[in-house]
Amino acid sequence: MDKLAAMQTFVTIVDSGSFTRAAERLDLPKARVSQRLRDLESVLGVRLLERSTRALRLTDEGRAYHERCVRMLAEIDEAEQALQGRHGQPQGQLRVEAVAAIARHVLAPALHDFRQRYPGMTVRLGSSDRLSHLLEDGIDCAIRGGDLPDSRLVARPVCTVHLGLYASPDCIARHGRPRDPAALADWPRLGWFAPRGGTVPWRLRREGAEAVDLPGQPALAFDDGDAAVAAAVGGAGLVVAAPFAVAALVRAGALQPVLPDWTAGQRAVHVLYPSARQLSARVRCFADWAIARLRAEPALSWSPSELAAQVMASGSEVPCETSTR
Repeated sequence: MDKLAAMQTFVTIVDSGSFTRAAERLDLPKARVSQRLRDLESVLGVRLLERSTRALRLTDEGRAYHERCVRMLAEIDEAEQALQGRHGQPQGQLRVEAVAAIARHVLAPALHDFRQRYPGMTVRLGSSDRLSHLLEDGIDCAIRGGDLPDSRLVARPVCTVHLGLYASPDCIARHGRPRDPAALADWPRLGWFAPRGGTVPWRLRREGAEAVDLPGQPALAFDDGDAAVAAAVGGAGLVVAAPFAVAALVRAGALQPVLPDWTAGQRAVHVLYPSARQLSARVRCFADWAIARLRAEPALSWSPSELAAQVMASGSEVPCETSTR
């Protein structure tokens, strides 16, 4: 058995999600792909994948082995590039995961610039607010906000995102424009629920004032930021969002800031990569590019009041009055 070929086949099966797609990517018969995996499992003496008619699932041993295979294959690829004299121009595939709003509004529109700089590289960008385990899932680089519990990761700070409150003009017309957080008690709220259950509490802060917790449960709860914002645009209630993610909707009049001199929390944004593996040229160049790109986007760090000021300065007919002191 060619163990390197078997490892490459195993990684392709996992990345493709099926034997059929893996066979297409490898240009091999499906039976040959299946045989390579069986031979690899036989040599290792463990089951790497649980097969069913609907899906494939990594076993615990398979997940650990997959992470090591991804690392080893990347190092082999880099070694070959160095021998071929191409080390100064990284090549190969990079797996990146980013917070959905940042991926959609900042990274994706700029990826053409990255590809022009590094034409030999391909990027697989996952956009999700769910936390993945970089080491276990074979992610090369991630852009995340909030707490960073995994000490095995290198975390390079980028900026701080300040969250604000937004609602549709119809919703504000129904409930009246609030002048302070107490006025939000009867508003329908569009909340977030954590992956492991439970909704995220709402705590409002303003400089020079004590933090205010809004009691009660959200009328609707989401684990997807775009879905929550879409519900707010439809008039379902009050949503917490990052100013940069809703700036276009505010300018268009689909949403309006609510109590813009109060913030609904903040998230420190970091670029992360696993420290357990030797930092490859691919990861290094993308991390450096991503940090420069994110820091060059001033809207990422806007406070709710700064977005309101930007809208007023642009001449939009959007009422953005602040709350009374």
